[in-house]
Amino acid sequence: MRIYNSDGSEPEMCGNGIRCFAQFLKDLGEDAESYRIKTLAGPIIPVMNADGTITVDMGEPILDGPTVPTTLAPNSEHNSVLEQTQSTIA
Repeated sequence: MRIYNSDGSEPEMCGNGIRCFAQFLKDLGEDAESYRIKTLAGPIIPVMNADGTITVDMGEPILDGPTVPTTLAPNSEHNSVLEQTQSTIA
């Protein structure tokens, strides 16, 4: 599965995109409990739950700002990036 951002760049994977793709397969008549989908991040396995939801193991989150793949510089405590809006500036 290949995904493209609005700026044309290609991310390794997208959790919501994987869920949408799994639902699309189900809508086409596939009746599997899970699927093995190849992505740039490696294989991702969405699980179709009995209640109609879809679960995707996204792995451990990266919470250390400098190690998150971004071009933004940390601007708050704990090496994180805080988006400033009018309400946070005031």
